[in-house]
Amino acid sequence: MTTRRALVVGGGPAGLATALALRDAGWDALVLERSADVRPSGVALTLWPNALSALAAVGADKPVRAAGCPADGNQIRAADGRVLDDVPGPLMAERFGGRGLALLRADLVEALRAQLSPGMLPTGARCVGWTESGDRVRVTLADGGTEEGDLLVGADGLRSTIRRQLLGGGADPLRYAGYPVWRGIARYDLGAAPGLLTMGRAAQFGLFPLPEGRAYWFATMPLRRGWGEQLPRRVWAARFDGWHAPIPQVLAATPDEDILVTDIYDRAPVPRWSAGRVVLVGDAAHPSTPNLGQGTCQALEDAVVLGRCLRDDDVAEALPRYEAARRRRADGLTRQARMLGRVGQWSNPVACWIREQMIRRAPAGPRLRQMAEMFAFE
Repeated sequence: MTTRRALVVGGGPAGLATALALRDAGWDALVLERSADVRPSGVALTLWPNALSALAAVGADKPVRAAGCPADGNQIRAADGRVLDDVPGPLMAERFGGRGLALLRADLVEALRAQLSPGMLPTGARCVGWTESGDRVRVTLADGGTEEGDLLVGADGLRSTIRRQLLGGGADPLRYAGYPVWRGIARYDLGAAPGLLTMGRAAQFGLFPLPEGRAYWFATMPLRRGWGEQLPRRVWAARFDGWHAPIPQVLAATPDEDILVTDIYDRAPVPRWSAGRVVLVGDAAHPSTPNLGQGTCQALEDAVVLGRCLRDDDVAEALPRYEAARRRRADGLTRQARMLGRVGQWSNPVACWIREQMIRRAPAGPRLRQMAEMFAFE
């Protein structure tokens, strides 16, 4: 029997995990990565129990865990340090099957790449378009070359070339979320600390421990599009002066070269992620704001479910099953993340006080059930 061949456009976590899942399903997967530089970009990210379950399904959880640092629970605080919500590590492990994990994006990519066979990941292979004919799909590369297969997977992120051709770019605009995010790696040892989100007036700060005595942090505040890159560090960092320890100390311990700022965008959910022999995964399918920490987690879920659907069924049957299994969950989290992003931008003191009371007084049972649903994946 001839091995079926899949072309996966994009060599980030979504594309690499998809290649592993398809390989396990009996496919020959080729990952086409546009960058000629094999060094991964980005700063750090968080993975939650659902993501680690997805990685276990493709045999990559152990090397990823070895590269990361578990967070001993999850907290939400006010800028003065008052704890608004606290889910300790042991409770997370008991209720959700595990804790959160923070690691460098580069380390996640390298751990996934190490599971691939030689030749599965050519670099400098930038896809500029595709055509479909009968039971085959062909990708055209920027250098004039082509690759052909039985399936094309768009795992090429927020500005996906595959999505633009599949759905039509003009009818599917990016939506600016109203804020940039600064991300950084500090030479600061948090010890066995929980993952932390601190909410202040028109600003938020997140903080997670990393291996080797480092810390990963992110900060947001409402700004016009493009202003984040222009704002001097002394200006935006001053917003967090007087916030609870160790936020000012972590910022002071972060070199300029270890800070990355990007405007945040998402897209409105769409009614389909596939057509014919072409399908989308990860940010190419459901780009989300980062407020739930579920972007990469949902991409890894996509990869596993797509692989399961393609194990036995032909493409025409498998892709609708994949969409049916994934769209409601991923789109729901996209909407929820956008809503939380708006709430995090509140600046009115009364509104911020109400927000704090809502978080503090929320019944524990419904809150834990909501988290259990978000973190569940088998």
